[in-house]
Amino acid sequence: MKKSLADLQKIVRGKKLVIWGAMIVGQGICRVLERYDLSVNSFIDSSDALQGQEALRYPIESPAAVIHSENQDEQVIIVASGHYDLEIEQICLEAGLQKDVHYVMSYELNDVDPSIDVSGVCNLRCISCPRGNMKEHATPGFMNLAQYKQVLDKLLDELPFLGSIQLYTWGEPLLNRELSEIIRYTRERNVLTALSSNLNAPVGYQEVIQAGLDWFKISASGFEESYEITHTGGKWSNFLSNLKKVVALRKELAPEMQIILNYHLYKHNIGQDYERMKNLCHDFDIIFRPSPAYLYPLDNVWDYIDGKRLSVQSLQTLDLLLMELDDGIQKALKRQENRCPEERCLPITWDKKVRFCGVYYNPFICDNFLDIPIEEILQRRKKSDFCKECKKRGLHQFTGVYLAEHYLNED
Repeated sequence: MKKSLADLQKIVRGKKLVIWGAMIVGQGICRVLERYDLSVNSFIDSSDALQGQEALRYPIESPAAVIHSENQDEQVIIVASGHYDLEIEQICLEAGLQKDVHYVMSYELNDVDPSIDVSGVCNLRCISCPRGNMKEHATPGFMNLAQYKQVLDKLLDELPFLGSIQLYTWGEPLLNRELSEIIRYTRERNVLTALSSNLNAPVGYQEVIQAGLDWFKISASGFEESYEITHTGGKWSNFLSNLKKVVALRKELAPEMQIILNYHLYKHNIGQDYERMKNLCHDFDIIFRPSPAYLYPLDNVWDYIDGKRLSVQSLQTLDLLLMELDDGIQKALKRQENRCPEERCLPITWDKKVRFCGVYYNPFICDNFLDIPIEEILQRRKKSDFCKECKKRGLHQFTGVYLAEHYLNED
């Protein structure tokens, strides 16, 4: 059941607020609470990589002390995880916590996490990504500031608990020359800005950090020579140089900005290269989050299940996967009855189209986001044969199988 601001204020009045989930969803909820003058005490997160860190200047702690606290009636947990919210709720219930007394599910405040692909262009051709393994692509281009303001204003009008915007899907956002102004406007509206980059763009880093970027995700899949195998077209020297630049700029301009390095695990980068990247992240005070790579987008996995021929690049990717594709599909099928976490996604393209889902490259559900209410867009998707067919194949659970942190050589 959706909650209003008045509902939330009644539940949390006079209590400490703790957010369970320190990634984009949780940080977005934090920004919403701040927007409505509700004070946050801290984050908690199950990730060892995040505990002891800070998010938006709040400490990130282990969940254990909070959920087993003797002062349960003096605090409220906001459960804010895109993929693991139901698992977290079960932990809360097993600890004797009561829903809407001791904890609140963030999806009952806002169950939509928009992404705006402000760049319809990418500078790499990674073999595990549609930019490198699919032949047909939508029209390239960039969203300008005026268009972005229209889109964000509509989102905030229809989603009062909107907390974050991901300024990426399938493009490299740093190629958009108006990106810094887009970030600045987002911050003016008190919405968290999240960016993902391959760090091979030649310019733009200082401008976006000065503009107030909150959350900088970096993708990598190797170290030195192994990096360029699956970050196809990228150069390690460019990546390392720009990584050092981002770390230095954070220290100078935005010490509260969070930098997370998502290390995609393949067969070719799990030995010494894994250790070197982990140590580099430690030295640079970057959160290191390794997880098994998978074949993207799910258009390709759907074709694989249906016995269709995959591109040469997709087949190259399959040979390198740490978790075999068939294993990933079978694990997803075992979770087939679970709610689809991608229902939260609202992927808007640079030219204001809306994709069915954030993990698919095609098809599109509407041609102009500005023309159709969000609720109508969501209903179109919910009733579509596309979603039914995806769930029949278990693909709505596929990315969740791979996204779990997977640390190697840990005691």
